[in-house]
Amino acid sequence: KCPTCDTKVRVPAGADKPQKKKRAEEPADSEDALATLDLRNVEDHEARICGKCGYDMQHMDEEETECPKCGYDSSMGGLGEKAQKKRLKGPDPDKFYSGLWKPNWKFVFKNQGLAWRTTVYVLIASVLMFFCAFMYLWVSQWPPRIFFAMCGFVAAMMIPGWLWFLDEQIIVNTLQKKDKLKRINFDFFLCSALGVKFLAWNIVFALPIVLIPAIVSYVMSTMGGLPVYLAAIPAVIGYLPVLAMMPICLGHFVMPVQAPGWQFWKVFPAWLRTLKPTLIWLFLAIGLNLPVIGCLATAGALYGPQINTIVLQMEENGAITRAKSAMERAGKADKQKFAGNPLLEKAEHTVDFSPLIVPGVLWGLSCLFLGFPAVYCSRLNGQFVYFFRDSLDLIALAKEYKYVAKEVKDEDEEEKPKTTSQILVESIVLTFICLLLGAIGGLLYGAFNDDIGYGLGLVIGAYYGAWFATVIGRINLLNAAFKESTGWGFIVLLLPFGDVAFVVKHWQEGAAGCLLSVFGSLMCLFVVILAFAGLVSLAALGLGDEGDGQQPPPDLNAPAGEGVPAAEPIPPAVNARPIPHHQLMARWGTPMHGWSEFALDQQAV
Repeated sequence: KCPTCDTKVRVPAGADKPQKKKRAEEPADSEDALATLDLRNVEDHEARICGKCGYDMQHMDEEETECPKCGYDSSMGGLGEKAQKKRLKGPDPDKFYSGLWKPNWKFVFKNQGLAWRTTVYVLIASVLMFFCAFMYLWVSQWPPRIFFAMCGFVAAMMIPGWLWFLDEQIIVNTLQKKDKLKRINFDFFLCSALGVKFLAWNIVFALPIVLIPAIVSYVMSTMGGLPVYLAAIPAVIGYLPVLAMMPICLGHFVMPVQAPGWQFWKVFPAWLRTLKPTLIWLFLAIGLNLPVIGCLATAGALYGPQINTIVLQMEENGAITRAKSAMERAGKADKQKFAGNPLLEKAEHTVDFSPLIVPGVLWGLSCLFLGFPAVYCSRLNGQFVYFFRDSLDLIALAKEYKYVAKEVKDEDEEEKPKTTSQILVESIVLTFICLLLGAIGGLLYGAFNDDIGYGLGLVIGAYYGAWFATVIGRINLLNAAFKESTGWGFIVLLLPFGDVAFVVKHWQEGAAGCLLSVFGSLMCLFVVILAFAGLVSLAALGLGDEGDGQQPPPDLNAPAGEGVPAAEPIPPAVNARPIPHHQLMARWGTPMHGWSEFALDQQAV
């Protein structure tokens, strides 16, 4: 409506349909916009987003580059330190460095009884070791010397064995988070066995690493003419990496699976991962044991030559005593072989033992200084294994074997018989084992019996070893015959060719005993032929010496101008009887000086 006249007016007051707007013309393509575009303004400097998971890190510190959600560190290009520590199943390795000194010494003084026990045990083992070494040099005869040598070796192995045992016990208690240890029982022979284990570990694990430096030291000592303590420097430097890897190996030795501790190619990667803590352990171990090293080095440098002189004099005294005792026990015919022995003309040395006093005191001081550092190093080793166990590739779980009960065999079911080739191999092996054991026994018998000698002892031992194999085969054959039937047993036992008949009739049952008897008999025959060939060879050598025309040595006290008497020919043996077999074998077992000795023996007979 119009506001003035109230007339109705149509809105809009125009055409029925509005006109369409014209389409705006599209602008032409232009690169001006791209040329003026500045991408530096696109980046939002206030926003911080994790490049891996997209986590908003705006609220975090600007210096913090590790994502708290996924652990990605943009500055490292991988997992950050916190994420790596979270992935570790064990404790934080950084705590190892914070407890290097004070907490470990606190543990040592809590368990100082172990330190004093270490000192006492090492002193006792040292006294036994040096006593056995002295008796080995003092006693002249070999059987007691071997006894004292073995006892001294057992006592010497107790010292590293106790340190090894103590280290293992402290590592186990450290892994169990125990600060106060219960009483650790001492077993002398267990510690000696662990000492042998330590020696074997050095051969298996350390020898491939130290071999080249040891060769260099040997060449410097022998060809270069350097003193031993200077030539040993390359070997000592080569042993330092082995000593640094020892904490890792001891960690393996307290686990159910100990095999990696013997394999340096498996320990070496773990050592590279834990190079810093192992070098710290090595530095502290050497530094704390400097008093021990100083005492031993002083004793060796100042009194080593004098101790060496004492050992050589006692060794020569023992050799002189053995030579004189052997001559006194020998018969009249055998005393001729001692005529040219220079030991019989020597007098025993008067040994001065006073240079041993100061080295003994220094050794005792080194034992006294060893106790507390040993416990500290063992505790430090335990802490190392505890904090770095995820980096050492320890095998804490052994493979479980499920044992299944075997099926009960039917008594009526026959066992699978052995093949002929198996029986043949077993017989040959058993024959050679008996032959070898007999030869070793014969050598030992000849070594302790001067009338027999090594050669005759070897022959006798080999013969009896082969004979023993024959006896075993005969017993097996007789046993098989009695198992077959009582009649066959008595046939084999009583009749001359009963065993042959049994073997022909029951080859499978009697093959083992028959072959063993045959091989034993053949070896007996072979030993006899070999001994006879040796006798013939020695006799031929003696015949070659008959025409040498040897003359007696001139008399040095004869007047000047007097000629040397001519050698008288040896008269032929008239009505000479043959030498008995046992005398001939005794002659063969001792050194022979020519066939003329046999002629003289024949005349005497």
